Amino acid sequence: MFKKMEKDSFYYGFPVVLMTTKDTENNKDNITVISSTWTLGKSIVIGLGLANKGYLNLQVGSEATFNVADATIWENIERIAKTTGNFNLPDFKKQVGYEYCTDKFSLGGFTKMAGKEVQSVRIQECPIQIETSITELSIRSDFAIIECEIKGIFVDEKILYDDSHIDVNNWSPLIYKFREYTTANQSLGTNFRFQEFKD
Repeated sequence: MFKKMEKDSFYYGFPVVLMTTKDTENNKDNITVISSTWTLGKSIVIGLGLANKGYLNLQVGSEATFNVADATIWENIERIAKTTGNFNLPDFKKQVGYEYCTDKFSLGGFTKMAGKEVQSVRIQECPIQIETSITELSIRSDFAIIECEIKGIFVDEKILYDDSHIDVNNWSPLIYKFREYTTANQSLGTNFRFQEFKD
């Protein structure tokens, strides 16, 4: 038997990504924790709330780096989860306990690395770092769908099998499943299009 559910928002989960952007007003680096992302070819598409400082830093032509988290840093991420770089805190964020934070890197214990192809910084603690430029913004009622062109992919050698393949045995992405931190640590099999390395 199946029962119809009624929910205001149905979020079933995605990998956790730390998006870094430059503040357009003071050139400071900002971290935005996101998980609504998908990739296809040389593009990344994300969903982002309009009151989010990360969104406010973006426009077509701007740059963002998507630092893909692994399971080891979930507590660091949770430390910055209720913070925003937006000084003008919207009421709905105040009501759920968000606070303004001028330096999420220090609060979360994250280390900046200079961008290679873009100006936005990379986060050393994230094993996969994807540098992009923003190509399209589509505004909805209270969020935006943002398309990004991949400019560079940087991967920690500890999870590489060779120069162009990930060793999936050494990669444990952090998954935000129904707002619970978890990881993909059990293999059920591989799709016929699997291209990485697995022993």
